[in-house]
Amino acid sequence: MKLVVDAVSDIARGNSNWREHQATWEGLFAMEPVRQLKALHDQFQPRYCLTTDWTGFMDKAATLNVLRLSGLGFVASNLHARWEVDRGLGVVHRSDQIEAWLRHHSDQHDQWVVLDSEARGPDVLNWPENLAAHTVFCCSDVGLTGFEAEAVRERFFQLQPLHKK
Repeated sequence: MKLVVDAVSDIARGNSNWREHQATWEGLFAMEPVRQLKALHDQFQPRYCLTTDWTGFMDKAATLNVLRLSGLGFVASNLHARWEVDRGLGVVHRSDQIEAWLRHHSDQHDQWVVLDSEARGPDVLNWPENLAAHTVFCCSDVGLTGFEAEAVRERFFQLQPLHKK
């Protein structure tokens, strides 16, 4: 994350441009997790809401640039109108942020899936029951593998019973 913070700060100060940091963007996400997410995207066409720490130091325009330049243009093009969780409510746990976002966006009903690579240990064990049926955890050091992608796919099929496999 430090490379991203440094690059975005450098660009914001006018000391460089986005293309000068191409090696950072190209190495930001491993190819396999991006490929798995793209396959899920092509199959289900979801809209995305981000719970990343990036939103604390990047505005939407910078976030969109980083996503596009790092191979996640399909995410950048399909962000929910309220594309980030609200961090200003003094909420510490990611699950609380997600629950607050869902309360404020009841239009989502039960048509959502959480893919989380940050929750681990006690956070996973204490994950709220109402979120658990919609959540797939993956390792932060590996990312989305075929195993987790299949679990996400099953969550989507449970939400869309008429959707054909």
